[in-house]
Amino acid sequence: MSDVMKSIRRTPYQSFASFLILLFTLFMALFFFSITSYLNGVLSYFETKPQVTAYFQTNVKEGDIMNVKKELESSGKTKDIRYTSKNDALKIYHDLNKNNPLLLEMVSSDILPASLEVFAKQPEQLSSIANYLKKQPGIDEVVYQQNVVDNLLKLTTTIRRVSLLVVGVILFIAIIVLMTTTAFKIALKKDEIELLQLLGASNFYIRKPFLTEGIFFGWISGSTAFLIFYAIFFYFYPFLKSYMGTITDIPLFGLAQYNLYVWPPNAPFILLTYILTVLFGMLIGIIGNYLATSKYIK
Repeated sequence: MSDVMKSIRRTPYQSFASFLILLFTLFMALFFFSITSYLNGVLSYFETKPQVTAYFQTNVKEGDIMNVKKELESSGKTKDIRYTSKNDALKIYHDLNKNNPLLLEMVSSDILPASLEVFAKQPEQLSSIANYLKKQPGIDEVVYQQNVVDNLLKLTTTIRRVSLLVVGVILFIAIIVLMTTTAFKIALKKDEIELLQLLGASNFYIRKPFLTEGIFFGWISGSTAFLIFYAIFFYFYPFLKSYMGTITDIPLFGLAQYNLYVWPPNAPFILLTYILTVLFGMLIGIIGNYLATSKYIK
C-alpha cells in the first residue's frame, strides 16, 4: 500500500484522472444495473397479477360463471383461474374501506359483481382469452393488462440494450485512460524497471505494483460511486415510495429465496450491489494496468 501511495504522490494528476474515469464508469454501471433490475422486478410483479379480469353483471348466476371458467380451463391456454363471488367481493370491499363506516353502510353484496381472474400460460394467449370473455353473455367488463406488460417488456429491453452500449463505450474509454496513465508511470520508472530486469526480476514482480494500484483505484472508485449513488437514491426515496404506491417486495431477478429485493432495496441487495461494484472496479483496474504493463514491460 505504501508503494501505491508513493506512486499517487509522484503522479497526482494522472492518478486523479484514473480515479475520475473509474468513478464515472462504475457509477453509470451501478445506475443501469439498478434500473434494469428494478424494471425486471416490476415486470415480474405484473406478470404475477391477474392478466385478464372479467366482471360479470350482478344478475348472472354462479353456475353460468362456472361454465365459463370450465371452458377456459379446457382450452389449455390458462395457468390459473380464480373465482371471486359477490360475497368475496364484499369482504374485499370491507377490508379496503374498514376505516370508513359510511362507505360500508352504502354497499351490499347485491351491487358488487362476481369476477374471474385469469392467468395465461403464454403472454400471446391473453388476447384470445380476452376476446373470448368479451363475447360471453353476462360479461359487464373485461380488464386486459397485456398492454402494461408489453410496454414494460419493451422498456426493459430497450434500457438493457442502451445500458450495455453506454457502459461498454465508457468501459472502453476507462481502459484506454488507465493504460495511458499507467504507461506514463512506467516511463517515470523506466530506469528502475531496467535495473530490476538486469537483476533477474520476473515480469510479474515488476507488474505487481501497477496491478496493486489498479486494484486500489478500483476499490476506492467503486466505494465512492456506491456512496454517491445511494446518497442520491435515499434523497429521492420518499418521492419514489409515494410513486410506487402499493407495489412492494420486488425481488432481484426472481431471487426472493435469497432475500434479495430491489424494491424497497434491503440490506442484502445493497450489500450485493456494493460487492459487485467494487469487484467490477477492481477488474477494470487490473485489466487496464495489465494491458499497459504487457505492452511496455517485456
